Amino acid sequence: MSDERDDDLSPAERRVSTLLGGLRGQPAPGDDRLAARVAHTARWQRPVRRALIGLGTTADALAGGVRSLMGRRR
Repeated sequence: MSDERDDDLSPAERRVSTLLGGLRGQPAPGDDRLAARVAHTARWQRPVRRALIGLGTTADALAGGVRSLMGRRR
């Protein structure tokens, strides 16, 4: 947002820019291990997410089969 002129900003964007202006020159809080922790968390979440998506897809297919069978009985 620093590339934009103040005239191009909406009132909400101007307020955010004003409030966050003091943080521009400060380093991010935390230690050097933060990036490593975030990457580690993302690494173990990816296979879990894939497994959950697969489980959801299987459950949806089974539910579709049950709906199909129930529809034929009527």
